[in-house]
Amino acid sequence: MGLVNSAWRNSPVEDWHAGDGPLSDGDMLRINSHTTSRMRDIIRRWRTDCGIDAHAPIAYLDELDIEAVDWLAGKLCRWLTDPRRRLPTGVALADLAGDNLDEYTDHALGVLGGVAQLAEDRDAHYAFWRAAAHAGLACRHWWGTPTWPGLVDRFVRALDDPTDSHWGAEGQWFSRLRPRPREIADKNRLRRALLQHPWKLGSESAQFLVSAGIGMMRDSIPPLPATDSTS
Repeated sequence: MGLVNSAWRNSPVEDWHAGDGPLSDGDMLRINSHTTSRMRDIIRRWRTDCGIDAHAPIAYLDELDIEAVDWLAGKLCRWLTDPRRRLPTGVALADLAGDNLDEYTDHALGVLGGVAQLAEDRDAHYAFWRAAAHAGLACRHWWGTPTWPGLVDRFVRALDDPTDSHWGAEGQWFSRLRPRPREIADKNRLRRALLQHPWKLGSESAQFLVSAGIGMMRDSIPPLPATDSTS
């Protein structure tokens, strides 16, 4: 997810989303979750090809040669920047980016090339550890993280409870919500969609969820371990 955040989300894509850009908040919810899913699939296949089990210690990365990391970075970059790539909104990347496609391509190349360079300069273990740290700091509330199911459960409960603290001290945010789209009227169906494939939601449903503050849901960050004052 650190790679998705740096190579896709925090890129010229932000300009396409800001202000009067063509991407709405609901579009970003669907596209970001789909991008995360597809990039994870690519990484899983790469890991299998490298003979690394899903539960293997991270130290196994120390055995990788730079060619393996270069291959992964190139595969991810080609998928991300493919002008024919169809986004879950139905639009091809080239049509969305227009004249800014080269700018985005340069950005993605720089980010993923930087990961490969870091693996060469230090080692693959360090390069992937750094990407994972990025994800842990910036993407704790994203689809696919360990905290996502709990955030979804809290959000779904809040949608049926106008007194939930999520809506403000006096429930003011709940009173401003538009009617819930029929597609997500059933809370069990909504929960399944959010857990499994939020990118398949319709644009109206995705926009409603963002307006309802799903992106504001956060898990509590554990406190740092206490230090021994006698040491």
